[in-house]
Parts: sequence; structure tokens; C-alpha cells
Amino acid sequence: MWRELNRKVNFKYVGVMMKKLFDAFPYLENDKVIIRKMESNDVAALSEISNNDNVYKYIPPFLYKKSNKVLETAIKNLGGKDFENKKYIIAGIYLKDNPNRLVGLAEMFDYKKRENKITVGYRLNEDYWNKKIATNVLKLMVEYLVNEVNITTLQAFVMPENVYSSKVLLNNKFVKEDFTLQEKNWGGQEIVTVDVYTYNKY
Repeated sequence: MWRELNRKVNFKYVGVMMKKLFDAFPYLENDKVIIRKMESNDVAALSEISNNDNVYKYIPPFLYKKSNKVLETAIKNLGGKDFENKKYIIAGIYLKDNPNRLVGLAEMFDYKKRENKITVGYRLNEDYWNKKIATNVLKLMVEYLVNEVNITTLQAFVMPENVYSSKVLLNNKFVKEDFTLQEKNWGGQEIVTVDVYTYNKY
């Protein structure tokens, strides 16, 4: 009986200690990358990403070809009122060996509290492709969302042509579902079919 009571008390304690998604803007790092709130001096680096057609070949047009003034406002809002209003978490990606240079965006959005599910994504400056940065970024997001925030289901959407992103997801234990979805205005196309990948904690 005492052992059973102890288990219940410990379980309750762990539940209380779990972070909530929008308690604080996340700062995540490993020996390769840092994920953190962007700053106003990231505008030029974000513009490089925003204005590269290759970056947006297989993804939605979020921040696509925006002016520096719009990007500066976006950075302020993403780290401020958008987060405070619990819309989403759009963070900057930086390399551990060059922590002041923005190289991409880590995206956590469309949180469904009742289902305990969230969508993840990322986009990188083309100069930093094929360097295992995306793999490290996704790994950090999974560890944070699943282990620290206790979200049980993560999902990602990928155009079938985006083979590299598919491999990144599979390498991080996401599973490709046997159904697809229709999305609007991905890669400059009016309607596209996307594959669905899911990570389940249990």
C-alpha cells in the first residue's frame, strides 16, 4: 500500500514539474546547434533566407521575399506578442561555433492542446544544407517537446520531392503515414500533395 501511494505521489510531482509550452521562450542547444529567440540584428541573415527561391522550393511562403522592415517587425513579434498570445514558436537556429550568425528557423506551431499534438518544421540558409544541421535541430525540438513539455504527438508535412527532409524525419524516429494531405501555396504551387510524418511518444 505504501509503495503504491508513493508511486502516485511521485507521479503527481513529476506532472507539476513539467514545463508548459508557452511558459518561456525556449533556449535549446547541443554540441552542434543553438535554438533561441531571434534578435533585431538577425534581419540581414533572415533576409538571405527569405529571398532564396531554393529555400522555398518545397515549403510554405512564410516570410518569403519580405522587406527588411517587415522582417524586423516579424522578428520582434515572433519573440514577443506572437509567443505571448500562444500562436506558435518560431525560433532562430545558430551554430555552436558561430552563435551570433542566424542560419535558419526552427518552427513549432498548430498546437492542439486537447490532442496534445504539435506540428514542427524548419528552414535553413542554403549555404548550410547537407551539414546535419537540420537533423540536430529536429532532434533538439523532439527532446524539448516530448521530454520537457510532455507533448505526446509531433507531426510534420513534407512534399514528396523533398527527399532530404524526409530522411531527416525518418532519422529522428518519425514514421511516414499511409495517407497524404492537400496544402495550398507550397513551393509556389496553388495546390500540392504533402506526405505526413508522425512521432508518437508512446
